[in-house]
Amino acid sequence: ASSVPVPSPGGKWRVGVGLAALPLFVVGGVVSAGLAGSFFGYLSVLPASLPGLIAYLYPALVAVASWLVFGERLGVRLVVALIVSFAGLALLVGGAQLRWGPTLLLAFVSPVGYAGYILASERLGRGVPAVASSALVHAGAALTFTIALLVFGPRTLPASRQAWGIVVVIAVLPSVVGISLLLAGVVRTGATRAALLSTFEPVVTIALAALVLGDRLKGPQLIGGAMVLAAVLLTQWRRRVPIPPLQP
Repeated sequence: ASSVPVPSPGGKWRVGVGLAALPLFVVGGVVSAGLAGSFFGYLSVLPASLPGLIAYLYPALVAVASWLVFGERLGVRLVVALIVSFAGLALLVGGAQLRWGPTLLLAFVSPVGYAGYILASERLGRGVPAVASSALVHAGAALTFTIALLVFGPRTLPASRQAWGIVVVIAVLPSVVGISLLLAGVVRTGATRAALLSTFEPVVTIALAALVLGDRLKGPQLIGGAMVLAAVLLTQWRRRVPIPPLQP
């Protein structure tokens, strides 16, 4: 049986997870790596804003799949929140022009894969510590990308300290920390609600672009950001089911 060391509450390391390691490792090596590779692939033929909108079709797909496959009850409030959030995303990244190319299909396959990733993470991550789940997903993705790098190249490394710094920041913050928190949230809140809450990501991205890069926000973008925030608040308003404590 596969296993992975995880920290116990007393601070000592123990071996846990067992056979649950294999499915999560496969999810990382196949689904997570495939999604990351396709994202950079379709960025070559699409404006950066458009893939964001297309990718965030996945909360609706997660909701529909949870309803059809697992019998999860959506409720009127959650359906309204999905509609409002997607309309807000459309305003956030609206006005993009398509540039047709062979990889354009990847942009539309991506939300389907991401929906499957969220649903699989919810089911497979139950009973597995978030840090261990994240480690297994990243290990699987790392193996896939290492093989792809050796087979297809390029076999060059970043040439400057600045480039290495960017690589480290991307690896630690959005990858290790971000994915760990996402996997913890998916198990605790459910796939549909976690997917909908993650639509706040484009709002943060555009806000940081305005603060750090000096991008100017237009009226429709401000309205879209407010709509996404309203949708997020709507999903959490007067929750009747308590969220279980975080298991590291």
